[in-house]
Amino acid sequence: MKLRVPSFYSDFHCIASACHDTCCAGWEVDVDVDSQARYAKVSGTFGEELRSKIVDGHFVLTANERCPFLNAQNLCEIYCHLGEKALCDICREHPRFVDVFGDVVEQGVGLCCEEAVRLLLNANAPLSFIEKEIEADEEFLDAESLDARNSMFEIRTEIFTRLADRNRSLSKRLADILQFTASFSAEEKVCPAADLRTIWKHQTAVLLQGESLGAEWDFAKSQIAQALEERGFGKGSIPWTESEGEKIVAYQIFRYFAKSLYDGDMLSKVKFAVYFFLVLQNFGGELSSVQKEPSLQICAVKLLSKQLEYSDENMDALADAFFSNSYFSTGAFLRLLDENA
Repeated sequence: MKLRVPSFYSDFHCIASACHDTCCAGWEVDVDVDSQARYAKVSGTFGEELRSKIVDGHFVLTANERCPFLNAQNLCEIYCHLGEKALCDICREHPRFVDVFGDVVEQGVGLCCEEAVRLLLNANAPLSFIEKEIEADEEFLDAESLDARNSMFEIRTEIFTRLADRNRSLSKRLADILQFTASFSAEEKVCPAADLRTIWKHQTAVLLQGESLGAEWDFAKSQIAQALEERGFGKGSIPWTESEGEKIVAYQIFRYFAKSLYDGDMLSKVKFAVYFFLVLQNFGGELSSVQKEPSLQICAVKLLSKQLEYSDENMDALADAFFSNSYFSTGAFLRLLDENA
């Protein structure tokens, strides 16, 4: 089986207490059945504490929404007492993601993690990948599905190539990959005859109306709503280099584009990658207004990733908009990008 990972993947490791954030707060941590069985055998006072804080298959959060085993130094007491092998599945794997497509498995690290964002943005070259053969169970694909997968990978490779062409402005490259992907789509929506501010307001409305995943987002959302009224499109308050934008878009395409093998919607995956960066470009300052370390750019990416990518409700709302809302049509995106060109 072939494993494909971003070139920085082997450099990733949890930086634990050095992190300005934590993965262990703000959401319930599910405890898998095998881990619960292991915890049932832990002896002593710590074993009793461990079992007492698991209810209905998850750790009960503290009053300030932290995992009960996250100490004041942002270190995991389960790890400290029992070692890495004692962690439950989600704690051991998060923020990594794994997708299997027949005899190809792709792995990466979610952009909710500041170390993952740092590694992505610090690279000078365009996003690249490392492949190697591994022993793992394959997912069965019939001949037709295998052909579709190979075609999808070829299209994605062409998108990466066009996106990495630094002889053109980033806006032109983003417009190019949207038009290229749209050529494989039957999209019929027409961009409304509206000014750019109206288009952007409609696009931002989906972001602001979604499920909130915490107090940081609530504050950022209020700041975004205010900024939307005070300034037009393309007037963000923190700078982004074209290299940073290119790599963010490429990484989101890596994470999501191949999933079109199962829903047939390649265009929405590219729209999401472009939309993700447009939100960062316009509201980076607002997204980083609560936490400003280790950098404004990293904080902005991290919060937006948490809010969108880790909410099924929010991702579904965007997917619906990309598919059926004319303000999210390819033409609407092209008009916004032309403003930035």
